[in-house]
Amino acid sequence: MKQDKTLRTLRGLMLAINLVLVVYYSLIRGLTPLRVAAGFEARDFLAQAGMVPAPPWQMAVLSLGVFIPLAVLMLGKDHLPADRPALRASVFAAEILLAAAEVITLDFYYRALFLMVLADLVSTVQERYGRVCIIAVLTLLYALSDYDIASAVFPSIPMRQYLSYYTDGYHSWFSGVESLLTSLHVLLFVVFLVLLFLGQKAENTRVQQLNAQLQESYRQLQEYADKTAHMAELRERNRLAREIHDTLGHTLTGIIMTTDASLVLMDAAPDQAKQQLQLANRTAREGLNDVRRSINALRPDALEHSDFAEALENTIEKFCLTTSARVTYVQNAGELDFAPDEEEAIYRVIQESLTNGVRHGQARNIEVRLDREGDQLTITVRDDGIGMPAGKKEGFGLRHMRERLELLHGSLRYGNRPAEQGGGFELTARLQPRQKGEENI
Repeated sequence: MKQDKTLRTLRGLMLAINLVLVVYYSLIRGLTPLRVAAGFEARDFLAQAGMVPAPPWQMAVLSLGVFIPLAVLMLGKDHLPADRPALRASVFAAEILLAAAEVITLDFYYRALFLMVLADLVSTVQERYGRVCIIAVLTLLYALSDYDIASAVFPSIPMRQYLSYYTDGYHSWFSGVESLLTSLHVLLFVVFLVLLFLGQKAENTRVQQLNAQLQESYRQLQEYADKTAHMAELRERNRLAREIHDTLGHTLTGIIMTTDASLVLMDAAPDQAKQQLQLANRTAREGLNDVRRSINALRPDALEHSDFAEALENTIEKFCLTTSARVTYVQNAGELDFAPDEEEAIYRVIQESLTNGVRHGQARNIEVRLDREGDQLTITVRDDGIGMPAGKKEGFGLRHMRERLELLHGSLRYGNRPAEQGGGFELTARLQPRQKGEENI
């Protein structure tokens, strides 16, 4: 903020110096013809000048008429909205055009005005390409506006011709003031650019430091997230261990004690042995229900908050939105009404196959099919990726799919597709869904 205030102060000083110089040239150009006319020296003046000067008031009116809007643009463009690039570009172009018009109005006596505009625009434009264009345009205008070059196209009376009609004392004083103001303006321009680029260098250094701090914070946050995930995993494992201990341990202990008693009573008291076996059967079923409740707590959120068919469609849709793959979903299996453990197995097979197709196979197109033939459900996932490298062992994802399906008496088959079929990878899972109410024991 302090540097911005300093730059605004320097810009204001350059604007004030340029205003004084514009007024100076306008007064010399306007008052000298009046002095020449009053001294009856017009014939000599015209003979030396070789042309008739413009009306005395013309330069003053035109130069101030151009300088005022230029100053308004310079002071007011700080309030331009950043989200209007077209408007900002128009204002920058107008500022350059007004500076060129001002130099022309002054008959090219003074061209350092371009330096002020250059400093102003370079401090405003942040884009590298924009700055290069502005520097190139204003440098070219500054070079072409040299009086000796411009007078060949725009003939005018030299300023020294006007100053020659003043005494040596006034002439020296006018030239000294002009040189002092011009030199001061150039000095302010140099100081402005030095402070601007030093400030930007400091800002770049600060940004680099902040970026390094952000990267370090991200690393620490990632480590913290990993530790948190690991702790959550440990807590979940401990919870499952307690759950298994409290349910299966208790249930199996009761079943063992009941069956032991049944074996003892089998010959001596068959009726009591039968009662003990019935008790063991009830205990086993209660334990099975407890295990199922624990397993249901691990079901995917998508299956908990929507029905199975909708969960599959939503998963495939989200996968397409978050990856570059295009997934074609074909459902020819009729009503998707399965037991919870079957739903989870089918869901995980499809989910893992999609992930593997993009992550390992770099697939762009994936087809997912659900078909039913009699009592058998077939899940087919094929892609156009690079396939599975030769000799690669079955990974955790494929092994986990196979284990899930085998628990449901299903099967898994996979492999690369032949080149004549388009190549890629194909996975086929088969299982026979249970009837409603039938348990998977």
